Amino acid sequence: MSNETLFYLCGGVLAVSAVTVSLVGLKVKDFPGRALPIVILWFAIFVGGATTFAVLHAQDEEAAEATELEHAGKEIENAEGAGGFSNEGGAEGGESEKGEEEAEAGPEGEEPVGEIEGSGEGKQAGGGAGASTTLQLAADPSALAFDKTELSAKPGKVTIDFDNPSPIPHNVVIEADGKELAGFEPIAEGKESESAELQAGTYTFFCSVPGHREAGMEGTLTVK
Repeated sequence: MSNETLFYLCGGVLAVSAVTVSLVGLKVKDFPGRALPIVILWFAIFVGGATTFAVLHAQDEEAAEATELEHAGKEIENAEGAGGFSNEGGAEGGESEKGEEEAEAGPEGEEPVGEIEGSGEGKQAGGGAGASTTLQLAADPSALAFDKTELSAKPGKVTIDFDNPSPIPHNVVIEADGKELAGFEPIAEGKESESAELQAGTYTFFCSVPGHREAGMEGTLTVK
C-alpha cells in the first residue's frame, strides 16, 4: 500500500474508534475501567501511525513535484535547443552574409542600392533579381500564432525581422518543398532577423519549436 492509503486507513480507524468508544461510554457506566490502558494504547498506535504516514506521504508528494519540475526543465531546454539554424543560408544553402553583401554592391566596389519604401509588407529596393525586401513578423504574446500568415517579397534578398514578446520561445524557419532554407534559434521576449536569397516561388515559414507548427504557427511566403 502507498503511504497515502495507509494514512487514510489509520485516520479512518481512529474516527471509527472514537465513535465506538463514545457510544460504549454512554451505555456502560464504568467504561473504560480496567480497559483504559488498552484504549489508550489503541489510540496511541493509530495516532502515531497516522502522523508517520502523513509525513511520509508529504515527502512522496515533494519528490514527485521535484521530478515533474526536472522533467519540465528538460523539455524547455530541448525546446530552446531545437532548430540549430544559421542566418547565413540562402535559397541554395551555400551563400554567406558576406557573399550577399558583395552581391548587393555594384561593380568596382560601388555602394549597394539604397532601400526605398515599397508597397506591401516590407521595404523593397530596386527591381528584378537584385531586389531587397524586409518583412515584419511577430508572435502573438498570448497564443501559439504569428500575427501574419501571408507574406510577399521580390526575388532577391529577403529579410524577416521577427519580434517575440512572449516568454514562450519561438523562431522562424523558411522552407521550400520540405527543405529548410534558413532559420535561427528560438528566442523568448526578444527580436531576431534572418536573411535568405530567394528566387520566385512559394515558400513556407513556420516555428520549429516542437508542437508550435502543429498548433498553427506557419504561413506562406510568396516571392514574385
